[in-house]
Amino acid sequence: MTTLALFGGPPIRARAFQAWPHSDQAELGALAGVLASRRWGGIHSGSQGEVFERALGEYLDVPHVAVVSSGTAGLMIALRALGVRAGDEVVVPAMTYVATATAVSVLGGVPVFADIDSDTHTIDPSSVEAAISEKTKAIIAVHLGGHPADMDRLGLIAAEHGVPIIEDCAQSLGATWNGTHTGSLGRVGVFSFASTKNISAGEGGAVVTQDGELAARIASLRDHGRPLGVTGHHPELGWNLRLSEFQSAILGVQLERLDRQLAAKTKGAAFLTSGLSSVPGLQPVPADLDPRVTRHGRFSLAFTIGAEAFSNISTNSFRSALRAEGIPVGLRDLVACPDEPIYADDAARDYGHSRTVSCTQARAACTRLVLLGQAAGSGMLLEDPSELADVVRAVEKVHDNCGQLREAEHQRATTRIPSDS
Repeated sequence: MTTLALFGGPPIRARAFQAWPHSDQAELGALAGVLASRRWGGIHSGSQGEVFERALGEYLDVPHVAVVSSGTAGLMIALRALGVRAGDEVVVPAMTYVATATAVSVLGGVPVFADIDSDTHTIDPSSVEAAISEKTKAIIAVHLGGHPADMDRLGLIAAEHGVPIIEDCAQSLGATWNGTHTGSLGRVGVFSFASTKNISAGEGGAVVTQDGELAARIASLRDHGRPLGVTGHHPELGWNLRLSEFQSAILGVQLERLDRQLAAKTKGAAFLTSGLSSVPGLQPVPADLDPRVTRHGRFSLAFTIGAEAFSNISTNSFRSALRAEGIPVGLRDLVACPDEPIYADDAARDYGHSRTVSCTQARAACTRLVLLGQAAGSGMLLEDPSELADVVRAVEKVHDNCGQLREAEHQRATTRIPSDS
């Protein structure tokens, strides 16, 4: 038996993996150029925002792009542009970052939670179909972890019911489904450029569409409700959800690296998936990549741990032990959206209305899911296999010595703090 690092043993890895996000002199040069220009914000011809919008549109092969202040802002704009109003229902996955749902709620809409596919952890089309009602105004398909949702089946369901699909591409920039980029498969695509995302300016987002009329409304809603190019006329109620010139300049540089980084992360993920396949009870998400996923966005490498194979230890114990061995892993407890306080607590019901069709698979996944890569704030997937071999060794070490974790959990459970009486 080897003592786990969590209990004082030597860790498998002492040096850090690559950090995320990446930057170098190119970002510094871009920022200096904006600083010297004295035009740091706003929407104007020849701006850094306009340059980045054009570059992103060419990359995604979509004609209309509007940069916004965040991915959440992009979802709000997309929903409003599609006509979602108070009382309208929007189908969302039960497992996603909560902003997918709260973007609906802040507009007065009702998120309807559909379950996830147990293999891919993306929204289950069968559950979506069960969720649709006469009040449904949109479906939000989240490409979780960089894995595209089943856009073929979702597209058929949406067409049958006359409901538009909004793609939440916060984690999937660069991913393709049947050779087509995520973001261009639905009516509207929304991207995030927050710190952990595939390209990052700390914060930021983009809304993309093939529809020129819808694009004009999107551009207006992000800029106080005034039409693009107009300064003193406000025919619609909108927000100030613009992106700064500094952020747009950084994103232009980061976009140029994206394909190279995706190639490296794809290689790293393949090595880890293969290397970890011999560990009993470890299941990659998905188990096998759907051939229609012609490129995974590789925001993260996800796997679940089987309770029996790991002596019924908690996922938190596994994560903590792995991190102590020098492997960056997400430690945050994952919660299915219907169980978030905003939707679960009675006190929030006056502004957090929701409806749940099914959440069984989402809740199960949240209890056993482990995330590596950008989801844990790390660029480890960019590393050479010789470096990533430490991840395999660390997981094997935790598995082989999980009895230590079980004993520690037992001691915590049986320890009682004496009362003051």
